[in-house]
Formats: sequence, structure tokens, C-alpha cells
Amino acid sequence: MKKKELLYISIGIFLTVIAWLVADIHHAATEEKIKVKIEIPKLDNYKISKELLDVVKEKNE
Repeated sequence: MKKKELLYISIGIFLTVIAWLVADIHHAATEEKIKVKIEIPKLDNYKISKELLDVVKEKNE
């Protein structure tokens, strides 16, 4: 292989890696964040009956 061919192959690989890097950075910058969409439901009203507490207490003993 001649030096000129090796230079062209090296430049081609280098430009491919640079293009891949730019595409990956662009994808990461424009991607919607999944964590933003997830919301934990809030429980404002809840009741714990005494019977339920007794059952849990019995199971732990």
C-alpha cells in the first residue's frame, strides 16, 4: 500500500469518527429527557385501619 492510499484511509476514518461524535452529541442534546415525564403520584388522603395494623403486627411476631 502506498503512503498516499494510507493517508486517504486515515483521513476517511478520522472524518467518520468526528461525524459520529457530532451526531451523538446532537442526539443527546435534542433528546427528550425521560426523567422529566415521570411523576410520582401523590397520596393526599389515606387511612390505615386498626385491623390492618393488628394483622401486620401478628405477622411480624
